Amino acid sequence: MFQQITEKNEAKGSRGKCVVVIYETPAIREHAVRFCERLVQEKKSVALETNWWSFQVLDHPELRNDAVEKAAAADVVIFAMNAGRDLPEEIKLWIERWLNKRGEREGALVGLLGREEPRDMASFREIYLRHAARRAGMDYLSHAAPTATQAIPDSLDSFNERAGRMTSVLANILHKHPHHPPRL
Repeated sequence: MFQQITEKNEAKGSRGKCVVVIYETPAIREHAVRFCERLVQEKKSVALETNWWSFQVLDHPELRNDAVEKAAAADVVIFAMNAGRDLPEEIKLWIERWLNKRGEREGALVGLLGREEPRDMASFREIYLRHAARRAGMDYLSHAAPTATQAIPDSLDSFNERAGRMTSVLANILHKHPHHPPRL
């Protein structure tokens, strides 16, 4: 039941990439499997080593420590989970452990978050992952852009969205003819 599954796709003559997948439930793991299959198809010339870890497995000390080492060294870390609620504290602590070991290596953190409504605002989980990626110097990617309809509060996207919005006050300022005082 609690086993780490490692899949390797080896290609001769190319540097391998390490991918770590953290998944919440077996059902949502299937979504991550399809995502990884597309990744393998796109990167045919690159060997991918994929390590799979469930939230439950990360509760076990020996496996959790191994997962910390793998995630710290990974090129891509994928989180497949539901968007609702905040992350469990144990998962946040696990993330902090591998972030601290990562150093200044480039990479990507991918959030595959299942949403009830595609237009839902960004969840606490997504906001946490975005901030973790930024602190680690990693790119944050999501399956569907959460800012397509609503931006994350206090993010560059939300500032940009507000800056582009025409309000009645702004319209009044722009459409009012300036009153020039007479020159002396």
